[in-house]
Amino acid sequence: MSPNKPKTPTRPIRVDLTDWGVFGEATNAMDTDRSAAFRAFMEWYLHKPGSKAPTRPSKAVVEAVREAFLRKQAEKDAQDG
Repeated sequence: MSPNKPKTPTRPIRVDLTDWGVFGEATNAMDTDRSAAFRAFMEWYLHKPGSKAPTRPSKAVVEAVREAFLRKQAEKDAQDG
């Protein structure tokens, strides 16, 4: 297998762009990424043996991440103006 070939195929989903961005920042704050968080949730949701409910960031972390993301987005929009 090529080192650049993933083990699993990608699956497109429809998600609000702001939520997608904030989710990415929130997963980063939890030292993980979106894919790992989705996989952990799906395994738990499907009652896979040994799976556990994923750990959620605190509400304060999510609020701080959302505020920072929206601020960065506003700055980018102003530059693109």
